[in-house]
Amino acid sequence: MPIHLRETPAIPERELEDSMRRNVAAGALGTVWLVAVYGLPVPLFMQAIHASGFQLGLMAAIRQAAMLAQIPSAFIVERLHRRKPYWARIATTHRLLWLVPAFLPLLWPSGEARWVAVVIFAVGLSDTLGNASTAPWLSWMADLLPAGRAGRFWGRRQRLLSGVVVIAALSFGGILDHANRPEHPLRGFTIVFAIAALFGVGDIVVHAGVVEPLPQRSASGLSFWRRLAVPLHNRDFRRVTLAFGAWMAALALPGYYYGTPGFFNMVYLHETFGATYSEASWLVLASACGAVVWSHPIGHRMDRFGARKVAMGLVTIGPLFTLAWFFASPGKIALPFLGPVPQPVLLMSTASLVIGGFYAGTQLCQYRLTQMLTPNSGRTVAMAMHWSSVGVIGSLGALTGGWIKDHMPHAWTSWTVPGGAHFSYFHILILLQLFLAWGVALPLLSRVKEPRQENV
Repeated sequence: MPIHLRETPAIPERELEDSMRRNVAAGALGTVWLVAVYGLPVPLFMQAIHASGFQLGLMAAIRQAAMLAQIPSAFIVERLHRRKPYWARIATTHRLLWLVPAFLPLLWPSGEARWVAVVIFAVGLSDTLGNASTAPWLSWMADLLPAGRAGRFWGRRQRLLSGVVVIAALSFGGILDHANRPEHPLRGFTIVFAIAALFGVGDIVVHAGVVEPLPQRSASGLSFWRRLAVPLHNRDFRRVTLAFGAWMAALALPGYYYGTPGFFNMVYLHETFGATYSEASWLVLASACGAVVWSHPIGHRMDRFGARKVAMGLVTIGPLFTLAWFFASPGKIALPFLGPVPQPVLLMSTASLVIGGFYAGTQLCQYRLTQMLTPNSGRTVAMAMHWSSVGVIGSLGALTGGWIKDHMPHAWTSWTVPGGAHFSYFHILILLQLFLAWGVALPLLSRVKEPRQENV
Protein backbone atom coordinates (compact mmCIF):
# COMPACT_ATOMS: atom_id res chain seq x y z
CA MET A 1 0.00 0.00 0.00
CA PRO A 2 1.51 3.38 -0.98
CA ILE A 3 2.37 5.85 1.76
CA HIS A 4 0.74 9.28 1.46
CA LEU A 5 2.87 11.96 3.07
CA ARG A 6 1.12 14.59 5.12
CA GLU A 7 2.69 17.50 6.93
CA THR A 8 3.03 17.56 10.69
CA PRO A 9 1.09 20.31 12.52
CA ALA A 10 2.07 23.64 10.99
CA ILE A 11 4.88 25.71 12.48
CA PRO A 12 4.57 29.47 11.88
CA GLU A 13 6.47 30.29 8.69
CA ARG A 14 8.70 32.87 10.35
CA GLU A 15 9.69 30.42 13.08
CA LEU A 16 10.27 27.69 10.51
CA GLU A 17 12.51 29.90 8.37
CA ASP A 18 14.49 31.00 11.44
CA SER A 19 14.99 27.37 12.46
CA MET A 20 16.15 26.39 9.00
CA ARG A 21 18.71 29.22 9.02
CA ARG A 22 19.94 28.17 12.46
CA ASN A 23 20.21 24.60 11.23
CA VAL A 24 22.50 25.72 8.41
CA ALA A 25 24.61 27.92 10.73
CA ALA A 26 24.99 25.04 13.18
CA GLY A 27 25.82 22.74 10.29
CA ALA A 28 28.66 25.06 9.26
CA LEU A 29 30.28 24.58 12.68
CA GLY A 30 29.61 20.86 12.59
CA THR A 31 31.17 20.62 9.14
CA VAL A 32 34.51 21.85 10.50
CA TRP A 33 34.34 18.97 12.98
CA LEU A 34 33.28 16.58 10.20
CA VAL A 35 36.25 17.42 7.97
CA ALA A 36 38.66 16.60 10.78
CA VAL A 37 37.08 13.34 11.92
CA TYR A 38 35.93 11.92 8.56
CA GLY A 39 38.48 13.51 6.25
CA LEU A 40 42.22 13.07 5.78
CA PRO A 41 43.48 13.87 9.35
CA VAL A 42 42.24 10.57 10.86
CA PRO A 43 43.80 8.06 8.42
CA LEU A 44 47.04 10.07 8.34
CA PHE A 45 47.09 10.24 12.15
CA MET A 46 46.56 6.48 12.35
CA GLN A 47 49.36 6.00 9.84
CA ALA A 48 51.61 8.29 11.90
CA ILE A 49 51.07 6.19 15.05
CA HIS A 50 51.81 3.03 13.03
CA ALA A 51 48.35 1.47 12.68
CA SER A 52 48.24 -1.63 10.47
CA GLY A 53 45.85 -2.09 7.55
CA PHE A 54 43.69 -4.37 9.69
CA GLN A 55 43.56 -1.75 12.44
CA LEU A 56 42.53 0.89 9.90
CA GLY A 57 39.81 -1.42 8.62
CA LEU A 58 38.76 -2.32 12.16
CA MET A 59 38.46 1.34 13.09
CA ALA A 60 36.38 2.09 10.01
CA ALA A 61 34.21 -0.98 10.66
CA ILE A 62 33.61 -0.04 14.30
CA ARG A 63 32.58 3.44 13.20
CA GLN A 64 30.08 1.93 10.78
CA ALA A 65 28.79 -0.71 13.21
CA ALA A 66 28.35 2.00 15.87
CA MET A 67 25.16 2.88 13.99
CA LEU A 68 23.54 0.01 15.92
CA ALA A 69 23.44 2.38 18.89
CA GLN A 70 20.58 4.14 17.15
CA ILE A 71 18.14 1.35 18.02
CA PRO A 72 18.31 1.42 21.85
CA SER A 73 18.60 5.20 21.68
CA ALA A 74 15.41 5.42 19.63
CA PHE A 75 13.48 3.46 22.26
CA ILE A 76 14.81 5.75 24.99
CA VAL A 77 13.79 8.82 22.99
CA GLU A 78 10.28 7.52 22.43
CA ARG A 79 9.75 7.53 26.19
CA LEU A 80 10.60 11.22 26.34
CA HIS A 81 8.40 14.21 25.65
CA ARG A 82 11.23 15.99 23.79
CA ARG A 83 14.12 14.75 21.66
CA LYS A 84 16.31 17.85 21.73
CA PRO A 85 17.62 17.84 25.36
CA TYR A 86 18.56 14.16 25.16
CA TRP A 87 20.20 14.70 21.76
CA ALA A 88 22.20 17.70 23.00
CA ARG A 89 23.72 15.89 26.00
CA ILE A 90 24.68 12.78 24.05
CA ALA A 91 26.02 14.72 21.05
CA THR A 92 28.13 17.05 23.22
CA THR A 93 29.86 14.10 24.91
CA HIS A 94 30.38 12.50 21.51
CA ARG A 95 32.18 15.57 20.18
CA LEU A 96 34.30 16.13 23.32
CA LEU A 97 35.72 12.59 23.07
CA TRP A 98 37.82 13.82 20.17
CA LEU A 99 40.02 15.50 22.74
CA VAL A 100 41.41 11.99 23.43
CA PRO A 101 43.33 11.64 20.14
CA ALA A 102 44.12 15.34 20.38
CA PHE A 103 45.98 15.15 23.68
CA LEU A 104 46.87 11.46 24.07
CA PRO A 105 50.45 11.85 22.73
CA LEU A 106 51.01 14.79 25.12
CA LEU A 107 49.47 13.23 28.22
CA TRP A 108 50.78 9.67 27.75
CA PRO A 109 54.05 9.86 25.79
CA SER A 110 55.31 6.59 27.29
CA GLY A 111 52.29 4.62 26.07
CA GLU A 112 53.04 4.81 22.36
CA ALA A 113 52.59 1.05 21.92
CA ARG A 114 48.97 1.36 23.10
CA TRP A 115 48.01 4.58 21.35
CA VAL A 116 46.31 2.81 18.44
CA ALA A 117 44.11 0.71 20.74
CA VAL A 118 43.17 3.72 22.87
CA VAL A 119 42.30 5.85 19.83
CA ILE A 120 40.19 3.08 18.29
CA PHE A 121 38.32 2.70 21.61
CA ALA A 122 37.79 6.45 22.08
CA VAL A 123 36.69 7.02 18.48
CA GLY A 124 34.44 3.95 18.63
CA LEU A 125 32.80 5.24 21.83
CA SER A 126 32.44 8.69 20.29
CA ASP A 127 30.75 7.27 17.20
CA THR A 128 28.50 5.09 19.35
CA LEU A 129 27.28 8.16 21.22
CA GLY A 130 27.12 10.11 17.97
CA ASN A 131 24.85 7.50 16.45
CA ALA A 132 22.75 7.42 19.60
CA SER A 133 22.04 11.06 18.79
CA THR A 134 21.54 10.56 15.04
CA ALA A 135 18.07 8.97 14.91
CA PRO A 136 16.56 11.66 17.19
CA TRP A 137 18.10 14.38 14.99
CA LEU A 138 16.93 12.79 11.73
CA SER A 139 13.46 12.25 13.16
CA TRP A 140 13.41 15.85 14.40
CA MET A 141 14.47 17.21 11.00
CA ALA A 142 11.98 15.00 9.13
CA ASP A 143 9.16 16.37 11.33
CA LEU A 144 10.40 19.95 10.94
CA LEU A 145 10.97 20.22 7.17
CA PRO A 146 7.96 20.55 4.84
CA ALA A 147 7.94 17.53 2.51
CA GLY A 148 7.46 19.57 -0.66
CA ARG A 149 10.67 21.59 -0.26
CA ALA A 150 12.85 19.24 1.77
CA GLY A 151 14.91 18.27 -1.28
CA ARG A 152 15.68 21.89 -2.13
CA PHE A 153 16.56 22.68 1.49
CA TRP A 154 18.99 19.75 1.78
CA GLY A 155 20.53 20.69 -1.57
CA ARG A 156 21.06 24.36 -0.61
CA ARG A 157 22.37 23.32 2.80
CA GLN A 158 24.83 20.86 1.29
CA ARG A 159 26.01 23.48 -1.17
CA LEU A 160 26.73 26.06 1.53
CA LEU A 161 28.38 23.57 3.86
CA SER A 162 30.61 22.31 1.06
CA GLY A 163 32.14 25.78 0.97
CA VAL A 164 32.98 25.34 4.64
CA VAL A 165 34.62 22.02 3.77
CA VAL A 166 36.96 23.83 1.37
CA ILE A 167 38.06 26.31 4.03
CA ALA A 168 38.43 23.66 6.75
CA ALA A 169 40.34 21.21 4.57
CA LEU A 170 42.76 23.90 3.39
CA SER A 171 43.29 25.04 6.97
CA PHE A 172 43.80 21.54 8.35
CA GLY A 173 46.20 20.57 5.55
CA GLY A 174 48.27 23.69 6.24
CA ILE A 175 48.28 23.03 9.98
CA LEU A 176 49.47 19.44 9.50
CA ASP A 177 52.22 20.44 7.08
CA HIS A 178 53.56 23.29 9.22
CA ALA A 179 52.99 22.04 12.78
CA ASN A 180 54.14 18.43 12.33
CA ARG A 181 57.92 18.53 12.65
CA PRO A 182 60.48 15.75 13.22
CA GLU A 183 60.82 16.84 16.85
CA HIS A 184 56.99 17.08 17.25
CA PRO A 185 55.52 14.75 14.58
CA LEU A 186 52.00 14.74 16.06
CA ARG A 187 51.59 18.38 17.12
CA GLY A 188 49.51 19.24 14.05
CA PHE A 189 47.04 16.47 14.82
CA THR A 190 46.66 17.79 18.38
CA ILE A 191 45.72 21.22 17.03
CA VAL A 192 43.34 19.84 14.38
CA PHE A 193 41.41 17.52 16.70
CA ALA A 194 41.17 20.15 19.44
CA ILE A 195 39.72 22.65 16.95
CA ALA A 196 37.32 19.96 15.73
CA ALA A 197 36.02 19.27 19.25
CA LEU A 198 35.48 22.99 19.88
CA PHE A 199 33.55 23.57 16.65
CA GLY A 200 31.63 20.34 17.12
CA VAL A 201 30.29 21.48 20.47
CA GLY A 202 29.47 24.86 18.91
CA ASP A 203 27.22 23.02 16.47
CA ILE A 204 25.18 21.63 19.38
CA VAL A 205 24.91 25.03 21.06
CA VAL A 206 23.55 26.77 17.95
CA HIS A 207 21.11 23.93 17.33
CA ALA A 208 19.45 24.78 20.63
CA GLY A 209 17.56 27.54 18.80
CA VAL A 210 15.99 25.18 16.25
CA VAL A 211 12.32 24.52 17.01
CA GLU A 212 11.32 20.91 17.70
CA PRO A 213 7.83 19.77 16.64
CA LEU A 214 6.12 17.46 19.12
CA PRO A 215 7.11 13.88 18.24
CA GLN A 216 4.46 11.26 17.53
CA ARG A 217 5.16 8.01 19.34
CA SER A 218 4.65 4.46 18.14
CA ALA A 219 1.34 2.80 18.82
CA SER A 220 1.15 1.72 22.44
CA GLY A 221 1.01 -1.93 23.46
CA LEU A 222 3.59 -3.16 20.92
CA SER A 223 6.51 -5.25 22.13
CA PHE A 224 10.14 -4.29 21.50
CA TRP A 225 10.48 -6.68 18.57
CA ARG A 226 7.16 -5.74 17.00
CA ARG A 227 8.06 -2.06 17.13
CA LEU A 228 11.36 -2.83 15.40
CA ALA A 229 9.50 -4.87 12.79
CA VAL A 230 6.90 -2.21 11.95
CA PRO A 231 9.02 -0.32 9.35
CA LEU A 232 10.26 -3.62 7.91
CA HIS A 233 6.70 -4.50 6.90
CA ASN A 234 7.12 -1.87 4.18
CA ARG A 235 8.80 -3.64 1.25
CA ASP A 236 10.19 -0.38 -0.16
CA PHE A 237 11.70 0.53 3.22
CA ARG A 238 13.49 -2.83 3.23
CA ARG A 239 14.79 -2.33 -0.30
CA VAL A 240 16.02 1.19 0.37
CA THR A 241 17.78 0.01 3.54
CA LEU A 242 19.53 -2.88 1.78
CA ALA A 243 20.40 -0.70 -1.22
CA PHE A 244 22.07 2.00 0.86
CA GLY A 245 23.72 -0.64 3.04
CA ALA A 246 25.37 -2.09 -0.08
CA TRP A 247 26.21 1.45 -1.24
CA MET A 248 27.82 2.28 2.10
CA ALA A 249 29.88 -0.92 1.95
CA ALA A 250 30.94 0.01 -1.59
CA LEU A 251 32.09 3.46 -0.44
CA ALA A 252 33.86 2.04 2.62
CA LEU A 253 36.03 -0.31 0.55
CA PRO A 254 38.35 2.40 -0.85
CA GLY A 255 37.59 4.67 2.10
CA TYR A 256 34.96 7.20 1.07
CA TYR A 257 32.43 8.65 3.48
CA TYR A 258 29.80 9.70 0.96
CA GLY A 259 31.54 12.58 -0.85
CA THR A 260 34.59 12.83 1.42
CA PRO A 261 37.72 10.78 0.62
CA GLY A 262 39.52 9.20 3.55
CA PHE A 263 41.11 6.08 5.00
CA PHE A 264 42.50 3.79 2.28
CA ASN A 265 42.50 6.24 -0.62
CA MET A 266 44.36 8.84 1.46
CA VAL A 267 46.80 6.26 2.83
CA TYR A 268 47.38 4.88 -0.68
CA LEU A 269 48.01 8.37 -2.06
CA HIS A 270 50.43 9.20 0.76
CA GLU A 271 52.30 5.86 0.82
CA THR A 272 52.54 5.14 -2.89
CA PHE A 273 52.95 8.59 -4.43
CA GLY A 274 54.46 10.59 -1.56
CA ALA A 275 51.73 13.23 -1.45
CA THR A 276 52.08 15.76 1.38
CA TYR A 277 49.20 16.50 3.77
CA SER A 278 48.34 19.66 1.88
CA GLU A 279 48.46 17.87 -1.48
CA ALA A 280 46.26 15.07 -0.16
CA SER A 281 43.78 17.68 1.04
CA TRP A 282 43.28 18.77 -2.58
CA LEU A 283 41.05 15.72 -3.05
CA VAL A 284 38.92 16.82 -0.11
CA LEU A 285 38.77 20.35 -1.52
CA ALA A 286 37.81 19.11 -4.97
CA SER A 287 35.14 16.85 -3.49
CA ALA A 288 33.73 19.81 -1.55
CA CYS A 289 33.74 21.96 -4.69
CA GLY A 290 31.93 19.16 -6.49
CA ALA A 291 29.29 19.18 -3.76
CA VAL A 292 28.95 22.96 -4.12
CA VAL A 293 28.33 22.58 -7.84
CA TRP A 294 26.06 19.53 -7.76
CA SER A 295 24.06 19.70 -4.51
CA HIS A 296 21.65 22.45 -5.55
CA PRO A 297 20.64 20.90 -8.90
CA ILE A 298 20.44 17.46 -7.26
CA GLY A 299 18.05 18.86 -4.64
CA HIS A 300 15.85 20.40 -7.34
CA ARG A 301 15.80 17.17 -9.33
CA MET A 302 14.82 15.22 -6.22
CA ASP A 303 11.76 17.42 -5.81
CA ARG A 304 10.94 17.25 -9.52
CA PHE A 305 11.73 13.65 -10.52
CA GLY A 306 11.88 11.85 -7.19
CA ALA A 307 14.77 10.81 -4.95
CA ARG A 308 14.79 7.22 -6.22
CA LYS A 309 15.44 8.15 -9.86
CA VAL A 310 18.08 10.67 -8.90
CA ALA A 311 19.82 8.14 -6.61
CA MET A 312 19.89 5.58 -9.42
CA GLY A 313 21.58 8.05 -11.75
CA LEU A 314 24.18 9.00 -9.14
CA VAL A 315 24.95 5.37 -8.25
CA THR A 316 25.31 4.54 -11.94
CA ILE A 317 27.59 7.40 -12.98
CA GLY A 318 29.55 8.29 -9.82
CA PRO A 319 31.63 5.09 -9.51
CA LEU A 320 32.81 5.42 -13.11
CA PHE A 321 34.97 8.34 -12.07
CA THR A 322 36.77 6.28 -9.40
CA LEU A 323 38.26 4.32 -12.31
CA ALA A 324 40.53 7.33 -12.75
CA TRP A 325 42.72 5.69 -10.08
CA PHE A 326 43.76 3.19 -12.79
CA PHE A 327 45.38 6.07 -14.67
CA ALA A 328 47.47 7.30 -11.74
CA SER A 329 51.17 7.67 -12.55
CA PRO A 330 54.21 7.69 -10.22
CA GLY A 331 55.46 10.85 -11.92
CA LYS A 332 55.03 14.50 -11.00
CA ILE A 333 53.75 17.50 -12.91
CA ALA A 334 55.31 20.93 -12.51
CA LEU A 335 52.80 23.68 -11.79
CA PRO A 336 53.46 27.43 -11.85
CA PHE A 337 54.16 28.81 -8.36
CA LEU A 338 53.61 25.35 -6.77
CA GLY A 339 56.42 23.30 -8.29
CA PRO A 340 56.16 19.55 -8.93
CA VAL A 341 52.96 17.90 -7.72
CA PRO A 342 52.26 14.12 -7.85
CA GLN A 343 50.22 13.33 -10.95
CA PRO A 344 47.58 11.35 -8.97
CA VAL A 345 46.82 14.44 -6.87
CA LEU A 346 45.88 16.41 -9.98
CA LEU A 347 44.13 13.46 -11.65
CA MET A 348 41.98 12.51 -8.68
CA SER A 349 41.28 16.11 -7.72
CA THR A 350 39.73 16.52 -11.18
CA ALA A 351 37.74 13.29 -10.84
CA SER A 352 36.65 14.29 -7.35
CA LEU A 353 34.76 17.26 -8.76
CA VAL A 354 32.20 14.67 -9.87
CA ILE A 355 32.81 11.97 -7.25
CA GLY A 356 32.36 14.41 -4.37
CA GLY A 357 29.19 15.93 -5.75
CA PHE A 358 27.57 12.68 -6.82
CA TYR A 359 28.45 10.73 -3.67
CA ALA A 360 27.27 13.57 -1.43
CA GLY A 361 24.11 13.66 -3.53
CA THR A 362 23.33 10.04 -2.70
CA GLN A 363 23.19 11.02 0.97
CA LEU A 364 20.63 13.71 0.16
CA CYS A 365 18.56 11.08 -1.66
CA GLN A 366 18.89 8.79 1.35
CA TYR A 367 17.63 11.52 3.69
CA ARG A 368 14.68 12.15 1.39
CA LEU A 369 13.72 8.52 0.84
CA THR A 370 13.86 7.67 4.53
CA GLN A 371 11.74 10.72 5.31
CA MET A 372 9.13 9.56 2.81
CA LEU A 373 9.15 5.89 3.80
CA THR A 374 8.82 6.42 7.56
CA PRO A 375 5.48 7.47 9.09
CA ASN A 376 5.28 10.29 11.64
CA SER A 377 4.28 7.79 14.32
CA GLY A 378 7.33 5.84 15.47
CA ARG A 379 9.62 7.66 13.07
CA THR A 380 12.61 7.70 15.46
CA VAL A 381 12.60 3.89 15.75
CA ALA A 382 12.17 3.53 11.98
CA MET A 383 15.08 5.90 11.31
CA ALA A 384 17.20 3.96 13.78
CA MET A 385 16.39 0.67 12.03
CA HIS A 386 17.41 2.08 8.67
CA TRP A 387 20.64 3.82 9.65
CA SER A 388 21.86 1.10 12.01
CA SER A 389 21.25 -1.57 9.38
CA VAL A 390 23.10 0.51 6.79
CA GLY A 391 25.99 0.98 9.22
CA VAL A 392 26.35 -2.73 9.98
CA ILE A 393 26.33 -3.65 6.29
CA GLY A 394 28.76 -0.83 5.54
CA SER A 395 31.17 -2.06 8.23
CA LEU A 396 31.69 -5.24 6.21
CA GLY A 397 33.13 -3.14 3.40
CA ALA A 398 35.58 -1.41 5.74
CA LEU A 399 36.73 -4.70 7.29
CA THR A 400 37.15 -6.25 3.86
CA GLY A 401 39.20 -3.27 2.71
CA GLY A 402 41.52 -3.53 5.72
CA TRP A 403 41.99 -7.29 5.28
CA ILE A 404 42.82 -6.92 1.59
CA LYS A 405 45.32 -4.13 2.33
CA ASP A 406 47.19 -6.29 4.84
CA HIS A 407 47.17 -9.50 2.79
CA MET A 408 47.93 -8.18 -0.67
CA PRO A 409 51.45 -6.76 -1.17
CA HIS A 410 51.79 -3.40 -2.89
CA ALA A 411 53.64 -5.02 -5.79
CA TRP A 412 52.27 -8.58 -5.70
CA THR A 413 52.34 -8.71 -9.49
CA SER A 414 54.35 -7.18 -12.32
CA TRP A 415 51.14 -5.79 -13.80
CA THR A 416 50.83 -2.08 -14.14
CA VAL A 417 47.69 -0.05 -14.65
CA PRO A 418 47.37 2.21 -17.75
CA GLY A 419 48.83 5.13 -15.81
CA GLY A 420 52.01 3.21 -14.99
CA ALA A 421 51.52 2.47 -11.26
CA HIS A 422 51.68 -1.11 -10.01
CA PHE A 423 48.37 -2.95 -9.82
CA SER A 424 47.73 -3.19 -6.08
CA TYR A 425 45.24 -3.88 -3.32
CA PHE A 426 43.69 -0.47 -3.91
CA HIS A 427 42.65 -1.30 -7.46
CA ILE A 428 40.94 -4.45 -6.16
CA LEU A 429 38.99 -2.23 -3.75
CA ILE A 430 37.85 0.02 -6.62
CA LEU A 431 36.65 -2.97 -8.65
CA LEU A 432 34.75 -4.37 -5.66
CA GLN A 433 33.16 -0.96 -5.20
CA LEU A 434 31.83 -1.07 -8.75
CA PHE A 435 30.46 -4.58 -8.23
CA LEU A 436 28.51 -3.62 -5.08
CA ALA A 437 27.24 -0.35 -6.56
CA TRP A 438 26.05 -1.74 -9.88
CA GLY A 439 25.38 -5.35 -8.94
CA VAL A 440 23.56 -4.85 -5.62
CA ALA A 441 22.59 -1.26 -4.78
CA LEU A 442 21.33 -0.27 -8.24
CA PRO A 443 19.01 -3.28 -8.81
CA LEU A 444 17.48 -2.79 -5.35
CA LEU A 445 16.84 0.92 -5.95
CA SER A 446 15.25 0.15 -9.32
CA ARG A 447 12.52 -1.87 -7.55
CA VAL A 448 11.59 0.82 -5.02
CA LYS A 449 8.23 2.55 -5.47
CA GLU A 450 8.51 6.13 -4.31
CA PRO A 451 5.54 7.38 -2.22
CA ARG A 452 3.29 10.12 -3.50
CA GLN A 453 3.37 13.50 -1.78
CA GLU A 454 0.39 15.47 -0.55
CA ASN A 455 -0.02 19.01 0.71
CA VAL A 456 3.14 20.12 -1.13
